[in-house]
Amino acid sequence: MIEINLLPEELRKKKTESSFNLNIEAEKLKFLIGGGAIGFLIFIVIVFFLGSFIRGAQIKRLLARENNFSGKLSQIDSVNKEIAVLKSKMTTLDQLTKRKFLWAEKLNQLSDLTLPGIWFTHIYTDTENRLIIEGSVVSKSEEAMAFVGKLMKNLKDDQLFFRDFNNIKLESVQRKIKEERDMVDFKIALYFR
Repeated sequence: MIEINLLPEELRKKKTESSFNLNIEAEKLKFLIGGGAIGFLIFIVIVFFLGSFIRGAQIKRLLARENNFSGKLSQIDSVNKEIAVLKSKMTTLDQLTKRKFLWAEKLNQLSDLTLPGIWFTHIYTDTENRLIIEGSVVSKSEEAMAFVGKLMKNLKDDQLFFRDFNNIKLESVQRKIKEERDMVDFKIALYFR
């Protein structure tokens, strides 16, 4: 196309060349696109690496806090176990103090009902709401097991003593003979009402 411009050279608009020349050769263009793609991929790798590094640091901090709490949790668990034991003891004590009888009277009645040759080794209450009587019988003339049976019958037949109980059981018995004497170790359980 022919260009006609009648203005003198000084007054004409000068064409400015753009600072960015798009007339780049194809080889250079391929090189620039490849370099840009590689740069972008390197940027993405760096971003992911930094993200994983930050997450790793956060995980380490959380694990340290968890270890700190686990030590405190074990202390809390031990305190909770102690509290549970103390609560069970308190309920047992509450049950004992709520009873409508005096222990002195019960023990006196028990003493009156005891046959000669019977020795008590332990008298206690347990968590199952029972009065446990442990003892031994030594007999020369009669069989010692008969003494245990008579003691249980005496305890059950005495209405004043047995009114606070609903059952009596022979828990365990161990028989032995020592110097021609019949000996029996026994454990009797009286169940409170």
